This record gives sequence, structure tokens and C-alpha cells, in this order.
Amino acid sequence: MQLDCRNLSCPEPLLLTKKALNSLKIGENLEILVNDIAPKENIKRFLQKNGFDAQISENGGEATISLTKTDELKDESLDDIFCDTPNFAKPKVVFLNEESCGSGAVGKALLAKFLGALLNLEQKPAKVICVNNAVFITTNRAHPSFEALKNLSEAGVEILSCGSCLESYKLVDKLAIGEISNAYEIMEILSKYEAIKL
Repeated sequence: MQLDCRNLSCPEPLLLTKKALNSLKIGENLEILVNDIAPKENIKRFLQKNGFDAQISENGGEATISLTKTDELKDESLDDIFCDTPNFAKPKVVFLNEESCGSGAVGKALLAKFLGALLNLEQKPAKVICVNNAVFITTNRAHPSFEALKNLSEAGVEILSCGSCLESYKLVDKLAIGEISNAYEIMEILSKYEAIKL
């Protein structure tokens, strides 16, 4: 059986999943299509607490949850439904507007420490965006934060520098980490991701 729960408001996808599981016979398969984080997480939790081993495959903004009914539902309670998207689920980007964290002599070293700490996070940011004089970090190998950004880049974090900023500081040919971006791309990214500003 396939349930198309795309574009349905929470908690309807979970209610439909529960109804489908009650109607299926043991050994029958269920495939659920969702395109929002909250329904996906709610269905996943519901299946886990009922002992079902579900496979989740994602394609862009859509997810397909597949399982075989191996038993009757043990716990039909819906107490742990969350229809607001949890903040942790939204991917994050780091937005750097300055080459230091705060003012004073300690600012540059402090930013390097914060960027270095990102490497130890279980969920690393998807991107680091450098605008204004933060582009000095991606163009100056002697900058205190250069090594931290290089390590993040090697760990799969995308590093983007504002092209207009590079041009203003005459640094386009000095870019040593990541890619050149533009105002439109940066605004598009900031509209989709949760931004961490240092």
C-alpha cells in the first residue's frame, strides 16, 4: 500500500499512517510519501515505539518511508506529536560578517577557536558564508581562522565568499578556500537555512 501524504498538514500524515497500519495484514508492505520534516519525524517516532523497522530514503525535499507490518500496533498513543519543525532539524549555516568575533585584540583568535570547535560538532553546518571583511579569512593563509576554515572545507562544509566583497578589497585572485558567491545565492541560502552569526 502507498500513502501519499505530501502537502498534508500535520498531524494528518501520522493519523493516516496509523489507520493504514491497522488495516494491513501482517507481512504486507506500506510506503509513505512526505515532504515536510515534522510528519517525517512524527511517523518515524511512531514506528520506532511500535517496533517497526522502517527504511527512509530522501530525494530533495521528499522522503519515502517503507516498512513491512510485522506485528499489530502496541502503542497507538499520539502524545509525542510535534507539528512545529524542531530547530535542530533545520540545516544550519555560519554567517560571518567580520574577520573577528567581537572587537579587541582577542577577536580574531576567538573566531578561530569558534570555527575550530565546529569540527567537533556531530551535526556540522552545511556552509560557511563570508561577507564584508570576513573574506580576509578565505584569502589570507596567515589569518588565524584560515586553518579552521580549511579543515571545515576538508570535512565537507561548503565555504562561500561574497564576490562583491572580494572585488571591493581587490582579493578575487587571492581566494584560497571555497567558492565565490553572490548576493542572490547568499540570500537564497539564508532563506532556507538557520543562520549562526558569530
